[in-house]
Amino acid sequence: MGAFAVKSSKWTLDIATKLIKANIRLHNVENIRDDLAIIFVVNHFTRLETVLLPYILNRQTGKEIWSLAAAELFVGRIGKYLLSMGNVSTKDPDRDRTIICSLLNGENPWIIFPEGGMIKDKKVVDAQGMFTVYSKGTRRPPHTGAAVLALRAEFYRQRLALLKDNPDEQEELTSVLEKFCVVSLDRVLEQHTAIIPVNITYFPIRAHENIVLRVARGIAKDLSRRALEELSVEGTVLSKDTDIDVTFGEPIDVREYLQAPDLDRLKGTPGAGLTPLEEDPESTFNEAARRLMIRYMADIYRNTTVNYDHIFGTIIRHQRARKFTERAYRNRIFLCVHQIKQLGQHRLHHVLDQSYRNIIYEDPSKAFNDFVELCINDGILRRQGNFYIKNFQLRPGRGEFQTVRKDELTTVIANEIEPLSLLTNLIRNVAHTPRTVLSSKIRSIFLLEDMEIFERDYAEFAKPGESKPQDVGRPFLLAPKRFKAGILLIHGYMAAPLEVRTLAEHFEAKGYAVYSVRLRGHGTSPEDLAQTPWEEWYESVNRGYAIIKSLTDNIILGGFSTGGVLALLAAGRKRDKIKAVFAINAPLQLRNYMARFASSIVSMNSLLSRWKGGSNWEYVENTPENKHINYTRNPVTGVKELGGAMRAMEEVLGDVCVPALLVQSHRDPIVDPTSGMGIYERLGTHEKELTYFDHDRHGIINGPGSEEVFDRVERFLMWANERDMAGRSELVEVEESDEDEVEAG
Repeated sequence: MGAFAVKSSKWTLDIATKLIKANIRLHNVENIRDDLAIIFVVNHFTRLETVLLPYILNRQTGKEIWSLAAAELFVGRIGKYLLSMGNVSTKDPDRDRTIICSLLNGENPWIIFPEGGMIKDKKVVDAQGMFTVYSKGTRRPPHTGAAVLALRAEFYRQRLALLKDNPDEQEELTSVLEKFCVVSLDRVLEQHTAIIPVNITYFPIRAHENIVLRVARGIAKDLSRRALEELSVEGTVLSKDTDIDVTFGEPIDVREYLQAPDLDRLKGTPGAGLTPLEEDPESTFNEAARRLMIRYMADIYRNTTVNYDHIFGTIIRHQRARKFTERAYRNRIFLCVHQIKQLGQHRLHHVLDQSYRNIIYEDPSKAFNDFVELCINDGILRRQGNFYIKNFQLRPGRGEFQTVRKDELTTVIANEIEPLSLLTNLIRNVAHTPRTVLSSKIRSIFLLEDMEIFERDYAEFAKPGESKPQDVGRPFLLAPKRFKAGILLIHGYMAAPLEVRTLAEHFEAKGYAVYSVRLRGHGTSPEDLAQTPWEEWYESVNRGYAIIKSLTDNIILGGFSTGGVLALLAAGRKRDKIKAVFAINAPLQLRNYMARFASSIVSMNSLLSRWKGGSNWEYVENTPENKHINYTRNPVTGVKELGGAMRAMEEVLGDVCVPALLVQSHRDPIVDPTSGMGIYERLGTHEKELTYFDHDRHGIINGPGSEEVFDRVERFLMWANERDMAGRSELVEVEESDEDEVEAG
């Protein structure tokens, strides 16, 4: 390739990549080593790969990257453009020599798309699990060209090594060196040929209106359906809303595929070439190429970055029930990801890896809603009340290949992980798992995790003579054999689950299942609380929420003091996923004026610690009502975090849309009694109640007068349950004959 083409290629790449606004993440770039003469084999979904990957590799290696492209593309201006990009036609008479020369000399890595064209439907395996791709109206195996070229290059590399050590073969050595333009024989023998599988995964894949499509419409008024499909998809993946994960697989050492006896003999036979073996479809050379092709195709897709849409789409594909609720889908998505992480064999998209628990916590999820809308647009799902109805009449692959990414995008997305049989079998099994079994598995996961977290924290932070016994801080579940609803009960600041034990037992006796969660930083020591952000308190609430919703769909959130703040925060975020919420002495404001300065004190402590190695303002003495439960030292950082939780609650009070009860003590010495009315006025729900009790204590759920508080909450829950039952009777009920086809939660 000439110097002009090289310079032109670099210039073209720099210009083209300025259009790419997507977030590009590279993985395993250390697999690109200097001792390797490399052919990169890459999956092919959009035209973007032909620009993106050479640019990435050029920046990573500093080398010009050359590619093999279909001969029919080398016409007119497009052909000149491809040549300037470092592409060689598949029908170039000097193709093989050019590639082998560059591989032997280690000058230029090559990119080859073994699928031979864009695989728009992402369907690369057949029913028997064999690799096949769509091409010109039929399905065929991927090309073995990359394997053949790699084997040829390595064959001649090994042949040169034998000739070098044989003084009788110097004439042939010279001939081979000249044939492949070898500059340095030592350089040739320092390297070996390797194939590096590369997977490019896009998330999310959508077909939207975009700037590329708008420009094209302005130029050509009558765009074909194929053009509209390609521009709507490929223009969208250029946007800043798309993540592009590029994963470089383990290098495949080509030498191990040249170890057949007849190939070994051929390397040492004077004047022998590969042509006779290549012309025989059944030869060991062609068999080695086929095995190598299957290997690199498997590795390409093994390195797929598994994302939210892959899992959701595959669950729907294997769904047997005619109807699923959102909760049923969320539960299954969570369990799939949890089990995939335990396998440890697949790369997860970074958002899914870091925040997959939010799926089961049922806080708002843009990813969930976006994919549901895509399924509805594709006709795979339709809404009916609280259910999503699957259209079993639709069959994957019903549309045209050239427009499939626009017409059947959900099918395309699910197809992408089909080659990962272990993964897809796992997802299918979760999709088929009965609800009761699924719920039991989820409950076991979170119960075990909650206990392990507590025991680990207690072992690390408990202080002899100061920390309370473990039974004070350990979370607990009370679940009668038959119950009408489940209550997630949350204790207060500097307290522990034992604080709400009496209230929990009251509810259990009234026919409720109750899980009393332990907020991180509590039930151990003040030092633990001092370093725990309020977001971890809310995460504790969410783990408890997952446990209680594994028991029932009728979920009630409730808490005392700070627990009430967190219950209201969760109610605002989870909205109609719960049935009711109650909060007892929840603070909107605290009586202690100094609490307002907690953030300033924390900052001052940080500054003083740099000067003097510490300060005396990190903790203040606390005289609790329940000394057998609460901390007697209050970390100032904890007060700051409490303020953060209160502000977060206040932001979502308007989103609370379920019946809510507020209980407030008139003469509360800790919480400003105006908090009750302040929260009440901000609540979004119209079904809200505020009750004051004339107590001079903060901890009104223990000791004298607590029973009347319990009774007030119980009456509210009875009313909320009756209201819910009445509302349900107005909905279209599921017929008994449909029961086995419905997954409600």
